[in-house]
Amino acid sequence: MSFFKKNLLFCIVVFLCVAAMCAGLFLAFSASGKVKEAKNSLNSAELQLTALLGSDPAPSVDNLQAAKQNLSELQQSLSQIRKELQKGASLSTSEDGVSVMAGIQQYISKFQKATDEHVDETGEPAEIVTPQDFAFGFEQYIDEASMLEDPEKVSLLDKQRQVLSYLLTQLIASDPESIDKVRREVLEEPAGEGAKTFRVDPAVSARVPGAIDTMGFSLTFSGYTDSLRELLNRLSRFDLPIVVRSIEVDRPSGSETVVAPTNRGGADNIFDLFGGGETAGTEEESSEGPKPVIEENISQFTVILELIEVVLPETQTQEDSDTV
Repeated sequence: MSFFKKNLLFCIVVFLCVAAMCAGLFLAFSASGKVKEAKNSLNSAELQLTALLGSDPAPSVDNLQAAKQNLSELQQSLSQIRKELQKGASLSTSEDGVSVMAGIQQYISKFQKATDEHVDETGEPAEIVTPQDFAFGFEQYIDEASMLEDPEKVSLLDKQRQVLSYLLTQLIASDPESIDKVRREVLEEPAGEGAKTFRVDPAVSARVPGAIDTMGFSLTFSGYTDSLRELLNRLSRFDLPIVVRSIEVDRPSGSETVVAPTNRGGADNIFDLFGGGETAGTEEESSEGPKPVIEENISQFTVILELIEVVLPETQTQEDSDTV
């Protein structure tokens, strides 16, 4: 007892150290217990995950509803894609030979009048030149319309008339100088018959038997590059599934030259911008009027096109609709 009295401070320090050691041991023991518990929970979760991955759990009601809604949306998207791909098939055609031949005669008269009475953007008359007795792809029927007996061929002929009517409407709206030739695949005759038979080269055609049906057309016209650009822009609207297969350009002799408008306040001659020297006859030449500085030549363009109709299986689509 006297020892504690003599060494009171030392004893207090020793007591505090012992107490701290006991507290540390207790905390370490508690922490180790929690670590073991966490490890056990982790092992249990891993076992459950392994069991779930190896099993085939039944979907919940919410998952079933979400799956049905997703399937319905996909089916609607498929139907929309189908409609876009089958725009050509949606054309209403007739199998009546008399009415189809009458429609072709009206078609020829309509576009003969449209080219003769064409006006440009300013409303000024701008006749589009065409060859004499031009039938816009139906030269076989301009004089006498021989009736076809096969209803399927009659229907194809009517569809070609409608497609060509669309193409010529877009071409005339593009303001060409002339329409020189219009050709179509003569499907009502066997391939190879007649000199005027036109076929798209199989190497570039999109036709796939049983999957994709096509109809080939060719438009040959003369004009400026703006006319070709305008025609391609109009066709790119995809009102009908028509794709451009090739474009041929031919610049005939005797092309026109366009005089660029005078730039007021600028150089009178484009070469003045580069500091070119003047000759003795400059004043005399300039007094005669502006010189042509931009040559915009009329070219002849031949555009090969195909109407594409995708043949999709009806049975598969019906089965998908039933599952919804």
